[in-house]
Amino acid sequence: MKTLHYNKRDHINNLVSEKYYKNLVLLRSIIAASCDEYFQALNAPRVDLFLITKEVSSPMGRGSDSVPIPIPFGKTKTFLTDSAQFGMEPLVQKNFKIVYCYLPSFRGEPPDDRHLNQFYHCEAELRGNYIDAMNISENLIKSIFRNTDEAFRNNIISFKTNNLNFLSAIIKNKFPVITFNEAHILLNKHGYNNLIKIKSFGRVLTNEGEKMIVKLVANNSLPVWVTKYDRDTVPFYQAPDPKNPESALNADLLFPCINSCFGGEIVGSGQRQRDAKEIHRSMKRQKVVGSTAYKWYLDLRNRKDYRTTSGFGLGIERLITWMLGLTSIADVCIYPVIKTNF
Repeated sequence: MKTLHYNKRDHINNLVSEKYYKNLVLLRSIIAASCDEYFQALNAPRVDLFLITKEVSSPMGRGSDSVPIPIPFGKTKTFLTDSAQFGMEPLVQKNFKIVYCYLPSFRGEPPDDRHLNQFYHCEAELRGNYIDAMNISENLIKSIFRNTDEAFRNNIISFKTNNLNFLSAIIKNKFPVITFNEAHILLNKHGYNNLIKIKSFGRVLTNEGEKMIVKLVANNSLPVWVTKYDRDTVPFYQAPDPKNPESALNADLLFPCINSCFGGEIVGSGQRQRDAKEIHRSMKRQKVVGSTAYKWYLDLRNRKDYRTTSGFGLGIERLITWMLGLTSIADVCIYPVIKTNF
């Protein structure tokens, strides 16, 4: 079975005729079912949330190129949702310890091999700190890989190009953890200082830098966690590190680039700020506009019974692209949503 590359002109015919898309539909179904199975074992309900919102649900830090998509809704200014996080945070204050969703997300930046204007997210929010979120998301990845590995070995799915033979080794091992500062030192030591861009608001790790870190830390054998990014390069709601307020309590999971295939960040996670005044300071630092839309978010922190929460988002297309040893996430969508052709 040949590996297809998304072609707008022939896409419908390929969906009809090519076994690649039959296998892709089955694989995506296995992954979605794996997420349900994993979270149900944690007594985490799957929540049905919104696709439009009055506030940008993930107003990324200045280190991100993510762009919100405005959409008129009557006389109300709204946006297509780029993360379900804000909808889940109130739900884990008292009624549930953890909730999750499996929904499309929308972002307006120019599409490329790593970014689409619509993609699927498995997101979760939980009571606890960012390390709790790291552990739960890491175990989710391993659970998905177990089910996929079984399907692959039982010939339920079949792909000519794939990284599926790496899954069993990944399942058995704990993922290494390195701080952003340690990663920066490591890149400099090996002559790759150009893979981190120094901006006025902080250091930004390039995708090539992400892949090099995995190579240097784990010899491309395991995903690697990078924690505690510079505070103003991540969203305003991420908690600052008490030991270093210029760093955030967050973590990205970086995957190895094997045989020049897709690699880099696939999971983003972080701990939420619990102090309303500190959130407001972060919003001013990052020049977040329209801050009145977040009044409810600040008010939530002013409750006497507020509990610290953390969460993560797993990019489904990025995960599948890595699993299949491909380079473009458009190739693993049933119907890619992109503003321009590749």
